[in-house]
Amino acid sequence: MAKTKKKAAKKTAKKPVGKKISKVAKKSAPKKSAQKKTKKTPKRSGKRFLIIYHAPPHALAQTANASPEEMAAGMAMWKAWAKRVGSKLADLGAPLVNGKRIQPNGSTGSSNRDVTGYSLIDAEDWADLEDLLSGHPHISGWHPEATIEVHETMLIPGM
Repeated sequence: MAKTKKKAAKKTAKKPVGKKISKVAKKSAPKKSAQKKTKKTPKRSGKRFLIIYHAPPHALAQTANASPEEMAAGMAMWKAWAKRVGSKLADLGAPLVNGKRIQPNGSTGSSNRDVTGYSLIDAEDWADLEDLLSGHPHISGWHPEATIEVHETMLIPGM
């Protein structure tokens, strides 16, 4: 009886099922035209603001020498602020280093702006933006010389 089971198992295993599976897979695969859809950015209401963080170089050195506990506390402040701002935070941004200045003649040099990072925030108006920036970790005691600079972005028609 054991031989009969082994023979039945071999017959089942030898059946060419690859063709049937590939036909099914081809039928269910999405068409190429469906894959070419581009993701459109939803229109936003209100305005978008570029938030530029400034701090002197020695402030960054101070951060680099912080203990893991101090770093974690700083990140917790940033996470709490980002959560409070929610969907109005278009881009949390990132720290910035090694800024360069490029002249019209092609010469380059180091930036002297002490820019340390950026974020993008969507807000209805200046009052809304001020509310979103209140308690911001960059200007909440991290460093006495830390500042935030704000620029409203302009929509370019057709872009």
